[in-house]
Amino acid sequence: MRNSKNNLDPSARLVVVLALLLALAWSAVVVIHPFFIGHLELKLTDAIVATAPNVPISDQVVVVEIDEQSLATWGQWPWPRTRLACLLEKLKALGAKSIALDFIMAEPDRTGRPTASPGGANGTSACASEVMVRETPDGPTDNDAVLAATLATGPFVLGYGFDFGGHAPPSSACHLPALEIINIRHPALEVGGIHFYEAKGIICNIPQLAVNAPYAGFLNGQPDGDGLLRRLPLIITYNGTCYPNLALAALLATQPHEPLTIWQRQGEQNRLVFGPHTIPIDENGNLLIHFTKNQPRLHHFPATQVLADQLSARAVRGRIVLVGLSAIGLTPVYQTPQDSHVTAVDVHAQAVETILSGSTIRRYAGIVYAEILLALLVAGLYGLCIARLEFLPTILTGAAGLLVLGIGTHVLFISRRILVLPLLPAAVIISGGLFLMLFKYWTRQRKASQQLRNALVLIKNNERHLNAIIQTIPDIVFRLDESGRITFISPAITKYQKAPETLIGRHILDLVNPEDKAAAAFRINERRTGPRATRDMELRLLLSLDGDAKACGGRYFSISAEGIYTPSQADKPLFAGTQGIAKDIDERKHLERRLERSKKMEAIGSLAAGVAHDLNNILSGLVSYPELLLLDLAADNPMRSKIETIQRSGQRAADIVQDLLMIARRGVKDHLVINLNHIVSSYLDTPECKRLLEKHADIRITTELADDLINIRGSHLHILKMIMNLVGNAVEAMPAGGTITLTTFNRYLDMEVDRYERIVEGEYVILQIVDEGVGIAAEDLHRIFEPFYSKKRMGHSGSGLGMTVVWNTLKDHGGFVDIHSREGDGTRFDVYLPATREEIGKPAERIVLQDYTGCETLLVVDDVPEQRDIAVRMLGKLGYRVTAADSGEAAVDYLRTQSVDLLVLDMVMPPGMDGLATYQKILEIRPAQRAIIASGYAPSDRVKAMQVLGAGGYLRKPYTLEKIGLAVRQELDRQ
Repeated sequence: MRNSKNNLDPSARLVVVLALLLALAWSAVVVIHPFFIGHLELKLTDAIVATAPNVPISDQVVVVEIDEQSLATWGQWPWPRTRLACLLEKLKALGAKSIALDFIMAEPDRTGRPTASPGGANGTSACASEVMVRETPDGPTDNDAVLAATLATGPFVLGYGFDFGGHAPPSSACHLPALEIINIRHPALEVGGIHFYEAKGIICNIPQLAVNAPYAGFLNGQPDGDGLLRRLPLIITYNGTCYPNLALAALLATQPHEPLTIWQRQGEQNRLVFGPHTIPIDENGNLLIHFTKNQPRLHHFPATQVLADQLSARAVRGRIVLVGLSAIGLTPVYQTPQDSHVTAVDVHAQAVETILSGSTIRRYAGIVYAEILLALLVAGLYGLCIARLEFLPTILTGAAGLLVLGIGTHVLFISRRILVLPLLPAAVIISGGLFLMLFKYWTRQRKASQQLRNALVLIKNNERHLNAIIQTIPDIVFRLDESGRITFISPAITKYQKAPETLIGRHILDLVNPEDKAAAAFRINERRTGPRATRDMELRLLLSLDGDAKACGGRYFSISAEGIYTPSQADKPLFAGTQGIAKDIDERKHLERRLERSKKMEAIGSLAAGVAHDLNNILSGLVSYPELLLLDLAADNPMRSKIETIQRSGQRAADIVQDLLMIARRGVKDHLVINLNHIVSSYLDTPECKRLLEKHADIRITTELADDLINIRGSHLHILKMIMNLVGNAVEAMPAGGTITLTTFNRYLDMEVDRYERIVEGEYVILQIVDEGVGIAAEDLHRIFEPFYSKKRMGHSGSGLGMTVVWNTLKDHGGFVDIHSREGDGTRFDVYLPATREEIGKPAERIVLQDYTGCETLLVVDDVPEQRDIAVRMLGKLGYRVTAADSGEAAVDYLRTQSVDLLVLDMVMPPGMDGLATYQKILEIRPAQRAIIASGYAPSDRVKAMQVLGAGGYLRKPYTLEKIGLAVRQELDRQ
């Protein structure tokens, strides 16, 4: 053991010392005994007692209850004293060993006036007097004398009460049999002993009864601090004289000549001894009563059964009988640890039963000191465990200790009825385990922290300076490990909706556009340094200012990177990773492409305008004269086929001239209100489309045209030519055949989007052409609109100007294009044409269906004036009373003073509150406010969140009269 101790380091020894000090501190708290310690001890006592098996009852105690049945049969309480005398006489006649009354008769009887004389005066029994009372209710009587005479004849015990507040009447009116006690005290017991409760007053029976009763006992109970009754005082002193409890008096009545002795010995529990009974009591003379939840019930009989001679002598003979009230409202009710409704007579009966059955609870005076010694022993052993063991074994050891304590106290109580509380050692284990383990690991970490602190100070200073520099750099600074995974990235990444911590650990190539990965695979995770390192490498990273990088293919960045090497033991440095910087050049690349395309188109347009002007003069003869010549030639003239060839060639050249004029932006600008569905349908009926399908029999053209398509302003002829060129290119891209799908629909953009080109916000009609062809290579995608840039095979038609005509037609109509294509996966063209709310031809008054109309009050909330005005006008035409607000904040302010039946709420309203935030604010003011949601985007999580809050349907922009009217009406009619 000495060697083990020497093996402990100073910190471990300190742990053991602290454990002992903690045990001493807890011991001092237990000795001082504050309220919470007393409360915990009571709860532990209840737990230990509750787990003990029930002791068989002695079968020597009987309770006679004056219950509701007795009161219903014999009248309300108080009963005439003659009736009580009759009850006591019958119990005595049945052979009761002693009879104790658990109530006080402090006032004379005023309940009856029988003419017969009291039983004590003329020899008539109390039960006979009770019969005479019922038969002759007139005349004076003294019922108390009848009861007094009965009490004088038997082993009866009257109950009385002590007062500890000084409010009881003087004691001169009471006659109480005093208790003679022989106190045997051990000589070594110089201090301590028993300190009985000292009463200040008394509430007793009337003198006429008290004088005649041979025994009397007080009824006082002593609930603990938590209001539960666990103990009864067996002896209380009053004016220097000792008096017994009712339960003790009932037992004394069975042993009238036995002396009462109190034994006090050092380290042992005080004992009250008389006859065969040994009763352990505490320092205040209290008896701990063994209340258990499922204990065998004592014998209970209603008083009416005794008065009606229905109780057999076998149930009472030789037993102690307690008579008391059990009717609700007539007796105090006590709460015990296992039962919340125990009457006073049951408490005293259980006290008598506890003494007779020997189920008394023993807790010696020296047990507290034994618990303190046990706590010190536990503290030393557990402190040694904490010092030597790691976290998990220490926890398991503490849990085992708690288990042993619980089992030990349980076994000791069951076998010897000795109550030992494991509170103190358990508190040492729990608090010591927590505090000392924290202290142990704190001291361990303190040593390690002390060693790192000086180094960290220097590192943090350098890091602070470096971070200050990095924070000012607008470009993205990054660092990679040897495998290419990100170990550091500067806060500049947050501009692209990425948190730096979310990218740590990801491979750098995960951020590179798949089409650029091959070029970036070795150069972005650079190993070279110096002049040979990567400088200004341009590639696309999957980063976007709006967070949707994959939709647009990312942004262009200029990457500069070099390898990082650390010294090694060998001569060759060890590669540790890559560091670099990424500069956003996306805007510059867009401007370069626009400038390049603008210059190219400007030069080609000037050329095309000059060429077209000259060719028009030349082609007049080639187109017109062959037609004149054909009129003069016979049908069988051999020259006719040659002239027709010339005519077709001239017409072909004329078509090319028209394309050149379109390229030169000098086409006819007869922009009228038209509907794109009509143009698509008319194209399918053109001879060119039919010849195309006849020539390519393995190709099908399908359409999906929106019924609610909004009109556009433009040239029917030029848009038809654009569709013809796009479909022709799609056919050329499908040598194996397939399906071409033409789709039209409406779309509203709340903000500018960056796709194939930048598309400004607004309301559009979209023509979507999807083929199943070979697709377009990435390197060709941005050149397809250049004149004469064609990938068509030899022998196929095509001048190389078709896509240029498409581009110029779009720009002439203020439109945009978005292209999605990949080699082998087909191509999709999305043509954006600005929508108009004008009607085709002369506007005719629209006939609105009755189902869409209404007269309710609506509030339209939209930040775009045009969209707001369109919604207000449409709903106004349907009969609604419409008000508009240009922001979520304005709508909230309006609804503070006004009310509406329905909100038409835009979802995206930058830079203020969006639809969800606005609706949440409005619900605080108008909890039942109805609303529908309007947006140009697909339904998002925030739209679903609004619908969870109570919003109705989702209305996609742009509006049509039928769509907005139906959405409003359905929400207003929704239950």
